[in-house]
Amino acid sequence: MQAMRDYIDFMQLAVEYNMTLLGVDIRDERGAISTEMAVVIAAMVAIAVVLGGIFIAKAQSNANNIPDTVPAPA
Repeated sequence: MQAMRDYIDFMQLAVEYNMTLLGVDIRDERGAISTEMAVVIAAMVAIAVVLGGIFIAKAQSNANNIPDTVPAPA
């Protein structure tokens, strides 16, 4: 469980570092998450939801195309 927490902390640090390199101020003077960071996270979540829906629809479509019976070999 500690490894998962360490991984999440590392990913948060990586996101903050890359956003800082891009010039996005992710925290204001009090340490709260800035509006720009909230908008970026909301956009990323929206993209993930859309992609998840597409993947699920494609998987269900492929699952429905599997034949129920297999013909006997000749």
